[in-house]
Amino acid sequence: MKKISKKWLEIIVSKVPGFKTPKEELEQYVTPADIVADVVWTAFMAGEVRDHVVYDLGCGTGRIALALSMVEPKYVVCSDVDEDTLLIASEVLTENSPVPYDLVLADLREAPPFRGSDCVVVMNPPFGVKSRGADIDFLKTALTTCNTVYSIHKLSEGLREVLNKVTGSLNSRYEVLKTIKFPLRASISKHRKKVVLIDSVIIKVTRNIKDSIT
Repeated sequence: MKKISKKWLEIIVSKVPGFKTPKEELEQYVTPADIVADVVWTAFMAGEVRDHVVYDLGCGTGRIALALSMVEPKYVVCSDVDEDTLLIASEVLTENSPVPYDLVLADLREAPPFRGSDCVVVMNPPFGVKSRGADIDFLKTALTTCNTVYSIHKLSEGLREVLNKVTGSLNSRYEVLKTIKFPLRASISKHRKKVVLIDSVIIKVTRNIKDSIT
């Protein structure tokens, strides 16, 4: 059996293809393999993946979902609004996932509340640049699904205030695990720079386990 390690995860994720034709309005950008491995490894080492149902919301081509599948979850759910992207994720998970999984075509900004149990969300939502507030809408959906959420967000002047407001309203607390430079690589013709580094944060949000949705 292959020994699980963060570096091993990074190598696996690096082989997952990117978007064939990125859709600018959906902010489709590839999450670098080292960042995927970092956040998934953190969740795994915290004991929040093994034998749990794990969700990758806005899963794109399945990079985070595949990494999660490699660290002994019970089940993986990969959800995205883009059918073309889910087809790639389907191929990736079919060929590589060692555990059962589901692919869900859904607009997560309009998804009805769904409550899971023994589950965790690990995601890299849209940064909310082209579609204002998308990152926070994803976070709200994630917190109506699982009590624990790992998420990546663009660092901005008002981010902490927004996070305080949202997590407070959902009986949750958050912590910044790491500040990172997220590379946005040129993917459409109008991009002039090969890569732009975006100040970002990896956060963990924990919901009060006594709080439930009925």
